[in-house]
Amino acid sequence: MDEAAKRLFVGIKITRAIQEDLDSPAADVKQYFDASNDDLQIVDFGETKFIGRYLNDGFPAANLDDVSRNVCSIVKLITRGKRIEENDVQIYSC
Repeated sequence: MDEAAKRLFVGIKITRAIQEDLDSPAADVKQYFDASNDDLQIVDFGETKFIGRYLNDGFPAANLDDVSRNVCSIVKLITRGKRIEENDVQIYSC
């Protein structure tokens, strides 16, 4: 892939514990990572899976904290309150 065509992805590495919650989500949180929704996406980067969201080109840097907190909050809902630290949310180029 051309370097210029890469997009930024803000997300959390899917651990075994997170995967178990993704495999059997509560009905009220499944909407957050449904394919028709832009809140969160599950993506594969090589052998590793991540949950998070892509940033649009020209995304304001000042809003990165908001996206990070949003991803963290939604993953906490999905994992029924498991401890997810804001530092667990990272930015990837893909």
